[in-house]
Amino acid sequence: MEQIIQAFKTIGHAFVQEPSIWWFLAPIFILWLGMEIYFGQYKKESLGWNSILANSISFAWINIASFRLIFMEGVEEFTPRILILGIFLIYSLALIFIAFFHKFSTKVGKILAGPTQIYFLSTLSILWGQGVLAITEWIVIDLLIAFIIIKILFKLLRRNLGTLGEVEAVKKGENPL
Repeated sequence: MEQIIQAFKTIGHAFVQEPSIWWFLAPIFILWLGMEIYFGQYKKESLGWNSILANSISFAWINIASFRLIFMEGVEEFTPRILILGIFLIYSLALIFIAFFHKFSTKVGKILAGPTQIYFLSTLSILWGQGVLAITEWIVIDLLIAFIIIKILFKLLRRNLGTLGEVEAVKKGENPL
C-alpha cells in the first residue's frame, strides 16, 4: 500500500514539476471535460466516426510531438519511454485507419477512441514524452487505478447531467418525464 501511495505522489508531482507541460495539458483537459459534459447533456447523441477520427488524429499528433521532444534531447538508445510512446503512436494510427474506413461498429470505435481513453492516454504521452514521469510497475498500477476512478467519475457526471430538452421543459414548468 505504501508503494501505491508513493506512486500516486510521484504522478501528482509530475503535473507540477515542469510548469511548461501545461501548454500541452490544458487543451487536453479542457477538451476532455468539455466532451464528457457534452455527451452528458446530449445523451441521445453518441460519439460518431468523425469524432473518433478527430480524437485519433489528436492522439497521433500528441505522440509525434512527444517523440520530437525525445529526439531533440539526443536520445540514442531504445528506452521504455520510446517503447510506450511507440505503442501509443501505432495505436493512434490504427484508430485513424479504423475510423476512416469504419472497420468496426461505432460502439467498438467509442470503446477504443472515446474521450476518456484518448485524453487519458494523451495525458500520459505528454507526461512521459516531456520526461516528467518515469515508468515503474507502481506507476502503471496507479495509472490503472486512476483510469478506473476517472471512468467512474465521468460516468456519474454524465448520468447526473440532464439533457438540454429536460432543462428546457423544467424552465417552462413542464414535467420532462
